[in-house]
Amino acid sequence: MMGAFGSVDDLDTGSSRANGCGGTSAGTRPVKGSFGPPSVPVELMDFLRAQSVRETAKALGLARGTVHRLVKGYWPSDSRKIMEAWSRCKGGNSSVASSWFLRRIRPGGTVRHAGRDFTAPRLAARTGQMMAVARSLDGGLLAQTLELPAERLPLMPVADMAGGI
Repeated sequence: MMGAFGSVDDLDTGSSRANGCGGTSAGTRPVKGSFGPPSVPVELMDFLRAQSVRETAKALGLARGTVHRLVKGYWPSDSRKIMEAWSRCKGGNSSVASSWFLRRIRPGGTVRHAGRDFTAPRLAARTGQMMAVARSLDGGLLAQTLELPAERLPLMPVADMAGGI
């Protein structure tokens, strides 16, 4: 097909020296953007350093090579897979072993749960407020404030605070 500027083949010569162009490319390949945080989150790095590469890879569900590179300081520009694995791992390592119950803080900073009184430092200042209370994995009680930012307090039986049961 011939037109005012020559044939279609004359216009589509490519960018190689064999085709006679200046060697530049006008390709419009998309630039790979970064996804996720720009570096390893501090809590993830603490987790990586706390145990062996094999244990960490098993806990996160990642390859050992990936975990080894993370420990050495490599952080990929697309970290979605790593962050998803970290979110799953954090969700499974909860410090709470039961469901939460709402309890009102009684005068003196005590919380009544399962027929016993419990308390924690600085709880007397919250008299009248509601807190969420749950059993922790070690068998103790854990209380959490309902307002943001949430604060978690380990609860102790009232007799323990007085010097013994």
